[in-house]
Amino acid sequence: MNTFLYAALGFTLATVVAWGGLLVWAFIFLDRHDSYWDHAPGAAETFFVCWLLSGIVAAFIAAWMSRTRRSS
Repeated sequence: MNTFLYAALGFTLATVVAWGGLLVWAFIFLDRHDSYWDHAPGAAETFFVCWLLSGIVAAFIAAWMSRTRRSS
């Protein structure tokens, strides 16, 4: 159960970083009435793929860290 909790927290952390970075970038560089994804539809797919991959990697690393922490 502890491993699952760490994995969920790792995925959540990666999600906050990815979406937070996207929102900060949008606030800085986009007009509030504009949508980057309307101008570059491939950007949406790229973002979602990178977000999911980083979330999976973060979940795996967090689960691995929970197991190594327990064995120490």
